[in-house]
Amino acid sequence: MHRNTKLAVRFFGAAGLALCLGNKPATAQDSLDFNEAERMMSLHTVELRDQLVFGLRTTQTGQQAFIDHVIARVEAGDIPRSMVNVVFVWARKRNPRIPYPYFEIALRLLAERRGVVFPETDSIVIAQP
Repeated sequence: MHRNTKLAVRFFGAAGLALCLGNKPATAQDSLDFNEAERMMSLHTVELRDQLVFGLRTTQTGQQAFIDHVIARVEAGDIPRSMVNVVFVWARKRNPRIPYPYFEIALRLLAERRGVVFPETDSIVIAQP
């Protein structure tokens, strides 16, 4: 660890270190670029299903069914994995405790723009007015 970093940790503690280093919490305005998705593609350390199921904290069978549809579309070449990775990272930054609903809604919207429509599942409940 760098000497100045050690001093900052001793003086400010862990929270102060984050402020000193310029780390900030994720906000709705954070944007992800295509390059970040490409870097994730080069890592490719886990299977897509494991990444989505565990990373998005899916618990319901409807959620896992949606993820299976996403994987099938990626394997068919209908949507790129880099797009799925960008939405995955964005959803986890948006709500680290419950990222799945953000992932599904955003991915459905982006896929729709490409002409890909996912079948309806009971994976998320949207309040009706």
